[in-house]
Order: sequence, then C-alpha cells, then structure tokens
Amino acid sequence: MHQVHYATLNGYQDPELNNALHAVLSPCLEKAGGVQGKRVMIKPNFLEWKGHDKPVCVAPELLTALCRYLFDGGASAVAVIENPAVKSAPVIVENMGIADELAKLGVHVANCENYQFVDMPEKCAFRRLELAQEYLDYDLVIDFAKAKTHAMMTLTLAVKNLFGLIRGSERLGWHLAVGRDYGRFADMLLDINTLVAPHISLVDAVVAMEGNGPGSGTPVDLNFIAASNDALALDASVANKMGVDDLLLISRAAARGMDVEFVDCGEIPEVHPVVLPDPPQMGLEWGVYFPPRLREFLRRKMVAKPEVAPDRCIGCGMCVKMCPPQSLKLVNGKPVFKLGDCIRCFCCQEHCPVGAIISKKTAFMRFADKFEKFIRKIIR
Repeated sequence: MHQVHYATLNGYQDPELNNALHAVLSPCLEKAGGVQGKRVMIKPNFLEWKGHDKPVCVAPELLTALCRYLFDGGASAVAVIENPAVKSAPVIVENMGIADELAKLGVHVANCENYQFVDMPEKCAFRRLELAQEYLDYDLVIDFAKAKTHAMMTLTLAVKNLFGLIRGSERLGWHLAVGRDYGRFADMLLDINTLVAPHISLVDAVVAMEGNGPGSGTPVDLNFIAASNDALALDASVANKMGVDDLLLISRAAARGMDVEFVDCGEIPEVHPVVLPDPPQMGLEWGVYFPPRLREFLRRKMVAKPEVAPDRCIGCGMCVKMCPPQSLKLVNGKPVFKLGDCIRCFCCQEHCPVGAIISKKTAFMRFADKFEKFIRKIIR
C-alpha cells in the first residue's frame, strides 16, 4: 500500500516551511534511493503566473525551498522544466520574482523542447503519444502539482500535471480527439503517468484553488503539503481531503486494475470540502439502452456549457486562440460560442486571463438536480 505523507504549513512565510518539506520528502527520497549525486528534474504546474493572490501556479516560495532542499541533500543538478500554455517557463519564473535566486542556486530553468512519439506499453489505453523526453535525462523526477479545481476533470493534482509533457499544440488536439468522453481523457492521463512514473509527486495545497478552476478560481486555505512515491495514490488521498471521493480519474484507474490504495502518514489534515465547478457531464450510463440520436441529444442537454461574463471580458482573444475545434469567435470584441461545435473541453475557461468564462449547468441539468433532490426526500 502506498504511503502519502502530510505536513501542515500555515502560509508560505511559515518558519516551518523547510521542516514541512523535509517531513514529506525525506521518506519519499529514502524509498527512491536518495538524492546524493543525482540529477533532478522538477516538473511544476506553471499554467500562468497571476500574482500571489491567485493560486494558479505552485508557490514560488515552495519551489525555491524545494530546489535548495535538493541541493542541500547532495543533488548534483536540479532543473525546473515545464511547458506552460502561453508564456515560457523562464518568463514565469521571472514573473514570480525568483529567477535570480534560482540562478544563484544553479537551477536550470527551461521549456520542454525534445518531443518524440512513444509506443505505449500494452496495458495502456492509447497506443502512441508524443511526449517531452527531457525527464529521461534525469535520475530523479519530481512531479510538483498545485491543488486546484478543474472544470473538465473536477480536480487537477499530480497525475493531471503530467499532461504538461504533451506539446502545447498537441494538447489542444487531444482535447478535440476525446471530445466529451472525459473517461477517455482520464485514460490518457493515466497512460502518461504509467509511462513517466515520476519518482516523487508533491502537491502544494497550502493555498489551493476552488470554484472556477484551474485558472480563474478563488483561493482557499487548506494549509498542507503532501507527497508520495505514487502520483495516483497521492491524488486519491488529496482528493479525499478536498471532499471529493468520486474523482473520475481514480474510478477509471480502479476499473483498469491500477493500485489506488493508500495510507496517510504525518500531520493528516481534516477533510475540507472545496467549492467545485459545475460538473461538465452528468452520467448517462444507467444500464438503459438509448438510441444513438436520443443519447446524443441527452449528452448535449446534460453537459455543462461555457458562458461569458461580459462585464469581466477584456476582448483579448485568448479563448479563441486556445479553442481546439474553433467553436467561438470574437464579435464586437466579445467571444461568441457556436455550442453545436463545442466539445466542452473548457480550454477557453482554463486560459482566460481574467476569469470571464465559467462552466454553467444547462437548464436540463438544473432541473435534474432539483428532481433528484425531490426524489431523495421522498425515499429518505
């Protein structure tokens, strides 16, 4: 059974920050064979830096402390390598205000550049993926994720963070390829995790994101960091602490026979249910046969849609640029959706710099919610 290690951290200026990192990382490093003399790659969540009051990326204080901790432990080299959606990794580090400090430590900061097609193992759902290969050049790979809500996958944690190893343009293509089949998307994430198999996964949940995540939600203090040698076990445990016990990624993994069992260790936090975005899809698999046309009709009616808040929109066009099926365009400086072509990947919502796009339930979904609550009252 995989161990998930927790430590309490009351903010990023907490004098116990280094001790907290040691508490969660030392048992993981011991299991991974230590760090002495090893070249270490950190793959952080660098969606976009929006400031200290917007928990979009891993905290710069934690990232710097992690790099220093690895060098103090004897690492021969430490690299921070990521493939952000818009800006480069070096630019984001500069915006965070830690570029000089990382340079003094000797940390190499770079974008993923070496992409190659990889034949996946037989147990994977996808046969071939194009992935960044930089992780193969390092002795120890650390997957450093931010705890956030996600309009498509409910939460984005360690396994979802590895999606950043796919080329930016290809990420749009995969959203388009899987369409509204979020289980299929979860399968792809699981396949990437199976192949890369990071030695250690670390989650920053000191200040997490709830609501309209992963790019425009609101901060929520969960006050913990967590680490494990198994990314999937870490996600299952942290999701539980965020009040999510039915994460699609975990149920999909269990259905595929993957080990999702875990035991929590250390300063285990209380469960703190976070505010979730409207679910993108309500289940249709009730064991009842639906004719294809009725099934597609129900899928359209029971899948949340992206909606623009005109008072927030600045007309930058980022949503148009990031839309895989090009199902929206700017009209008089505001995005207009062609929902018939929208695949509900919520790339527009994820990359909106001002949080002007939200995931909203359809009228049919709202009715179904009320009807379910009514039925539950009757049969309680």
